[in-house]
Amino acid sequence: MTQVHSCLLRTAGSLLIVASLFLAAVLSPALGADPLAIVVIDTQEIYREAAAVKGLQKQIDGQRSTYREELQKQEESLRAADKELARQRTILSSEAFAQKRRGLEEQIANLQREVQRRRKVLEKQFAQGMKQVQSVLVEISQDIARERNAVLVVEKSAVVLVKPELEITEEALKRLNKKLPKISVPVPQN
Repeated sequence: MTQVHSCLLRTAGSLLIVASLFLAAVLSPALGADPLAIVVIDTQEIYREAAAVKGLQKQIDGQRSTYREELQKQEESLRAADKELARQRTILSSEAFAQKRRGLEEQIANLQREVQRRRKVLEKQFAQGMKQVQSVLVEISQDIARERNAVLVVEKSAVVLVKPELEITEEALKRLNKKLPKISVPVPQN
């Protein structure tokens, strides 16, 4: 199945769900049943605007900057060692030169591994912080849905049109900022 077909099927499926929910919401009062209460939340907007996420990103960026400075110093040291080795090439025996070259290449490989390790540490810290935010946001969404007697919380990206009174994004963001104003990221050990 091509990507186009897959995308069309997902879109059709989303539209079918939305149409079904719409029909249920419209027809249930007419049939004497309780209306189907739905609320809509824009999690992407919340992740962009939440104080905890902004603080988390700032901490990660700070650690990334510190890493970058440390690694630049090590790179400069390795470049200087490479220049010195190139200068010594005419004075060293081919065996001694090859041994020093291997040692330098090993240091370069170690530095590359360290760069990858630190990148993974930062990614893991960000993911752990976002997991905290998501967990609290789910609790908040459940609370708001319960307060509004809603049986369904829908992501705004899955909805074409929504009445403003069904939107809970602003309230959820306010509660999230109050309940989880910041996330502390531990400074990793080198």
